[in-house]
Amino acid sequence: MKRIFTFLFLFSTITLGFSQITDLSAPQSHFLSNNPSFTNLTKTALDTCGPYFNNYVGLAKTTDVYFEELRTGDASDFNPYAGRAQRFHANQPIEVSGLQFYSFQNNETLDSLPVVTVLYDYDEALDSIGVELARDTVYVLHTEFTPLLPDIEVNSHFDDPVIVTEDYVVALYTFTNDSLKIITNDPGGDGDGEGVSFAYYENPAAPSFTGWYATLPVFGPAYDIDYLINPLVEFQLHDGFSLTGDEVCPNIVSATCVEYVQVANFSDPHYNRDYSDPLQNIRWDWGDGFQNDDLATLCHTFEESGTFTTTLIDTLARYVFADSSCAVELTQSVLVLDSTIAAGSFTSTGLSADFLGTPTNEDSVFWDFGDGSPGSTEMDPSHTYDAPGTYDVWFYAYGPCNTDSVQFIVDASDASISENESGILIYPNPANTFVVINGITPGTTIRIVNLLGQEVAQEVAINTTSELNTSVFAPGAYFVNLILDGQTTTKKLIVKH
Repeated sequence: MKRIFTFLFLFSTITLGFSQITDLSAPQSHFLSNNPSFTNLTKTALDTCGPYFNNYVGLAKTTDVYFEELRTGDASDFNPYAGRAQRFHANQPIEVSGLQFYSFQNNETLDSLPVVTVLYDYDEALDSIGVELARDTVYVLHTEFTPLLPDIEVNSHFDDPVIVTEDYVVALYTFTNDSLKIITNDPGGDGDGEGVSFAYYENPAAPSFTGWYATLPVFGPAYDIDYLINPLVEFQLHDGFSLTGDEVCPNIVSATCVEYVQVANFSDPHYNRDYSDPLQNIRWDWGDGFQNDDLATLCHTFEESGTFTTTLIDTLARYVFADSSCAVELTQSVLVLDSTIAAGSFTSTGLSADFLGTPTNEDSVFWDFGDGSPGSTEMDPSHTYDAPGTYDVWFYAYGPCNTDSVQFIVDASDASISENESGILIYPNPANTFVVINGITPGTTIRIVNLLGQEVAQEVAINTTSELNTSVFAPGAYFVNLILDGQTTTKKLIVKH
């Protein structure tokens, strides 16, 4: 191995172990130049994390980067390293469409050299590579080594993406003995004791070195290295968030609550640089000027009415060269209801009053006329008092968030009762279903005529008080003629139903 350049990264560790399994099958040559299309990922407006490379191994964990030869290791060349592989977690469905590695070949007589790339299941029982799931063949071009890894980046794409739900392994090997180099990390233990790297041995001169071997448990700590082989992956970044209380009243403590469950990859070191504290990039923007950070479940109190957009922002920090932010932004609306306000007015004549309700945001109303009567739930009722006086009228408006009320003072006084010099009283006026004529002489003829001069009612008083039925009268103005001994007294009467 040769040292070529230096990176400085810090990363936490886990510990695993592996063992040998059977030989690799013969390669199947095929090549796909374009990246497969993806159709099964839930996307959001700011989700720019479509198909992407995840440079977890090598770059994220090492202080020194090296390169090694990739050879068949046959009898003529007793170098048994024929293939390399890396294991990755799959704690949620992950779509693997290919892999990425860093390689170059410096044989000037060759334009390129073939490399077989393979996706395997991980066999937990054998602690090693399992069933083959997909493969491809790519070609590494002739170039001199450059420390700029994008310049020697090789991308391989399978014919069809594979969805894995268990741990998987990405591998590559060659079937030539030419000068092909791949990038790996420091062999002095920069693998961090995880034991996720494998090497393939196939040498007829050393038949015991045949099959896939986990480098750490088989060959010791000096072989705890990681190969810069990265899966091209895509996975669902979120399952949304739940919101309770999307229609609430203002100033109700913790009326709106949210709950967000991160997908498993946020807590996995293979996919998130911030896996040890996955909640650190969560932010809630409530839309009313308040924010909360680093919490997955919480509640909020809105102080003002209106419609507010509650926004969840989360970021998965990938292991990539350029923009490592894999953004999640989700929104839901909360309607904070307006307060109910009671308002109204009235007009009165004599013992009668007409009320007009003009509340806002009400569900129902109630009028208390202040005289012990049952009141009314109509918006615009009319009411006739039995006797003159001053009445405290209350108007109540009921809404989903509050009850409001307003008071009116109605003066039902004698000023609204018709009277002549002889003490004749007519009330109520306006009349609804009846009118009382008081202070008349028995034998007086009572004659009611409309404005056209047509007589609509007539009777002779037998007492000093007479009550006439006005419910059959059409609403409007009438004249009351009181005739006694050839003398006529006329009063005006208003009928209003």
